[in-house]
Amino acid sequence: MKVNITILVENTTPMPGFYGEYGFAALVTVDEQTYLFDTGSADALFQNAAAAGIDLSRIDDLIISHGHFDHTGGVMGFLKTGPKKIYAHSNLYIPRYVVLGEYKKEIGVSFSPREIKSQGAEFICTDGFTEISPGVFVTGQIPRKNDYEDVGGSFFVYEGERLVPDTIADDMSMVINHPEGLIIISGCAHAGIINTITYAQEKMGQEKILAFIGGTHLGGASEDRMNRTVEALQGIDLEKLVACHCTGFDPMVKLRNALGDKLVKGEVAMNFQF
Repeated sequence: MKVNITILVENTTPMPGFYGEYGFAALVTVDEQTYLFDTGSADALFQNAAAAGIDLSRIDDLIISHGHFDHTGGVMGFLKTGPKKIYAHSNLYIPRYVVLGEYKKEIGVSFSPREIKSQGAEFICTDGFTEISPGVFVTGQIPRKNDYEDVGGSFFVYEGERLVPDTIADDMSMVINHPEGLIIISGCAHAGIINTITYAQEKMGQEKILAFIGGTHLGGASEDRMNRTVEALQGIDLEKLVACHCTGFDPMVKLRNALGDKLVKGEVAMNFQF
């Protein structure tokens, strides 16, 4: 099995001609099959794909990690490049908000099921752990089993007329069962990076993590959560952690100090081959 992963959207980039943008997207090729994982928040996906010489019209499969704008902002533009299959949780379209004191902002997807259908896309609901091609899986809803990981922010949804905390149940990751270990691609890991890893290990019966690539949503994590996360990661057979997007500067430093060269700061145009 040959796996090639290119980060197309991330907050920052070290490469001239490429653009940083708040959000995440990655191009994932497993042997001859190519997937787009998330789409970023605006148009960096298209600029960066062009800069990398990637023809998005040749990609048929889109995996959406969860229903936040910074992972779905490029969906409609991507669908205009041709018929697609979309793998996502059934909660994708729920209106969502971030609330900080008096500040409230809608942060959900900007499109409707009707708009998706109008572009000829096939929506495939993956609420549970699902194999989408040989050796390639999406987790669906990830169980929250530990007592220190939370969704990582003040996220809310409406229950009737009342705002209630959003558990972001639709948060899911991509898992590739590589012969040398599992490769996990995450949008934000709102379910928790440790919950995500342990669920993938449990479902695949594979302990070795060849790579975890994507957002970790540790920005703003408490000291207790960071300490317990670091301790858990040190106990995992982990070869590479490419932390992106919503990890935060201080958590990135703590992870680097704890994991050494296993920790890589993910940025636009980075490519990983396994």
